[in-house]
Amino acid sequence: MSPIVRLLSYIKKRPFFFFISLICALIYIISMVLVPLINGLMVDSIEKIIQGNGEEAVNHFLLLIFIDVTLIVLVLIFEFAFEYIVNIFVESINKEMRDDLFTKINHVSIKFIDSHSHGDLVSRCITDTDNVNNALISGFKQFYQGIIQIVATLIIMFIFNWILGLVVVFLTPVSFLISFVTTKKSKSSFRAQAKIQGDMSGIVLEDFNNIDLIKSFNFEDEAFNKYKSQNDKLYVAGQKSQFISSLTNPLTRLINNFTYVFVGVIAAILCAVSFNTGNYILGANCTVGTILTFIQYSNQFAKPFNEISSCLTEVQTGYSSLKRINEILNTENDVDTGALNIDNEIKTISFNNVSFSYEPTQKLIEDFNLTIHEGQKVAIVGPTGCGKTTIINLILRFYDQNSGEIKYNSTNNLDIKKSSLRNTFGMVLQDTWIFNGTVLENIKYAKKDATIEEVEKAASRANALNFIKHLPKGFNTVINDNSGLSVGEKQLICIARVMLVEPKIMILDEATSNIDTRAEMKISSAFNKMMENKTSFVIAHRLSTIKNSDLIIVMNKGHIIETGTHNNLLNKKGFYYELYNAQYSK
Repeated sequence: MSPIVRLLSYIKKRPFFFFISLICALIYIISMVLVPLINGLMVDSIEKIIQGNGEEAVNHFLLLIFIDVTLIVLVLIFEFAFEYIVNIFVESINKEMRDDLFTKINHVSIKFIDSHSHGDLVSRCITDTDNVNNALISGFKQFYQGIIQIVATLIIMFIFNWILGLVVVFLTPVSFLISFVTTKKSKSSFRAQAKIQGDMSGIVLEDFNNIDLIKSFNFEDEAFNKYKSQNDKLYVAGQKSQFISSLTNPLTRLINNFTYVFVGVIAAILCAVSFNTGNYILGANCTVGTILTFIQYSNQFAKPFNEISSCLTEVQTGYSSLKRINEILNTENDVDTGALNIDNEIKTISFNNVSFSYEPTQKLIEDFNLTIHEGQKVAIVGPTGCGKTTIINLILRFYDQNSGEIKYNSTNNLDIKKSSLRNTFGMVLQDTWIFNGTVLENIKYAKKDATIEEVEKAASRANALNFIKHLPKGFNTVINDNSGLSVGEKQLICIARVMLVEPKIMILDEATSNIDTRAEMKISSAFNKMMENKTSFVIAHRLSTIKNSDLIIVMNKGHIIETGTHNNLLNKKGFYYELYNAQYSK
């Protein structure tokens, strides 16, 4: 779907607002366009009164005053109504667009999220939607009413004096030509500006998330230089796009002012000829009131072009942002070919000749074979980048294997619904995730109907109850990722969250890496209780946490190089033996 078609689809959902705003604009613009005509007739009426045409001329003049005041009141009322309705109309479109964008990001694949800068995605959700909102408001207000005003003014001008109407029409294409040329030249500049702005948002988000590391390594100058380099590019792109687009307004105003003068001169000539000869040139009526009317009309006719040209910058920026938003909305949702639910206990998880790589040119997992039985505590160890977390990504179908089979019992993982599969697992990651809400809400995230007693029990088992009770409002304390909790305390809340759910299969990806040794011993004991008779996967660099595992899988460069229990692997004096001694040798 193209960006324009996408935008029209939002507009079509709101026909009531569209047509009501159109009616208000018609009444408001037609009333405004009629005011110069009435003013011109009033001038002619005054001339007749001066010439002594009597009571009839006075009554006619008073009637025109009444009509003029009525028109002005209509302009005020319906202009306000138009502005109000357009704002509601545009804001409702923008709200739905933001909702669709956020929903889409939650439904695209993990691969899509991983392959895009998170700062750029945030920029599309916030900055780009704001740009579209501003462009829509400017566009509807200026283009919408501008077109109506141009058409209405032209009709009345031709009815009133077709010669002066032609003068205005012949000079109008020059304004269109200037707007077209500058718009075409600025389009690519605005597109580049939006891209650079998204990249810069990624740099800012990255720096904010890692400000402690930046300071600890005295990397402030390098971080600033990286930001400054991108900011300089944005400055150049912004200056170029703004300069080109800003040419439109003054050039258009120059042409319109020339039109204003030219119309005045022609009208004066027509009026002088009719006054001296008593005849109208080619039947075109011209009086003093006509001159006043057309001078106002030439200005009124030029006004929409000036306003349209003045908002071209916002429209161009908004269109560029709309294209960036549309790129995400056009992205396919995460493909789920599975149709089966997991109704029974998972007795075995089998990897049969599984191969996988994130990039086709960089091999990672190759010919991976493994069978895990129900109730086993399986630890996966190995150097960084060996494929430990990738195995978990494949188990949960965050990514699907390139070749081979992963079977749950005897069912291929590709035949199982992702939602059903993931409901079976509980996972605690190294990176904590705390959202803005109370401690209670954070722990109840996956079990909304849990009682306070269940939450307290889960917190106690996770060794989190003690510090939670010392918070200002206990479980009702509002926290977020920057609330002042230590990394370890946030991890304890995440662990309590999983303990509350008690899933059938547990995945611990460096789950205790941010917790001190004393707390780790207590939590490991709680994990052991929770994982009794349950299948569990533990990824760990700290080998002391996996000594009691039923099976330890040692990986290197995407291959299983050793398997066995802790003692068996030490006795082999192979790769695991070297890893263990590297950590605990004196």
